Amino acid sequence: MSLFAALRPSAPALDHLALALSGAHAQEARRPDGAPLVRWTPPELWHVTVSFFGNVPDGSLPDLAAALAPVAREVSPLSLRLRGAGVFDRRVLWAGVGGADADVLRDLSAAVAEAAGDVGVRVDRRPRQRAHLTVARAAAGARQARRRARSVGRRPGGGGAGVTAGDPLAGPAAALSVYAGPDWTAHELLLLESTSGDTSGRRVYRTVETFPLAGTPVRG
Repeated sequence: MSLFAALRPSAPALDHLALALSGAHAQEARRPDGAPLVRWTPPELWHVTVSFFGNVPDGSLPDLAAALAPVAREVSPLSLRLRGAGVFDRRVLWAGVGGADADVLRDLSAAVAEAAGDVGVRVDRRPRQRAHLTVARAAAGARQARRRARSVGRRPGGGGAGVTAGDPLAGPAAALSVYAGPDWTAHELLLLESTSGDTSGRRVYRTVETFPLAGTPVRG
């Protein structure tokens, strides 16, 4: 099973981001035939990854859960906010994570990775230096569009033609670069499983375990 640890922003924070993204959608590039060059992540999949474990044998799940529970209990609820945006490798558009406890989030990432490693789950022990929430990915055909845009730009008189189509995430990233969402508080660490939900390959996240942070009542 493919597992990762994550935080889920509050409903008001996600609603605020969704409203901001409606403006970013207007900056979305399309192919000449109208097909989209951007695949937007459904809001139900929005999360902030704390640590990615990859494929974990089913038999290792109890040990992993037992290792993460005390880590969560040692961390007070985190005050965070979504702000800013950027693009990884021209393929992934993300909203950044800041707020009063952004440094604590980095420490939590390192602690989760260390605890997982202690029970034999292989994971990158480095803290995630750039916490983020993925909001979109370049769609199939985006790479070809970049090549066409470069070709047009090199032609005499080509000028800046195709700049947006050549980098379909650039416009939405610029629109979100000054984004600042409301503060929200993370009260629990989630252990999520990522699976293919249907024949389209669209991902589905299932909550495997929930670990309350310090002082948070355990949900019945």
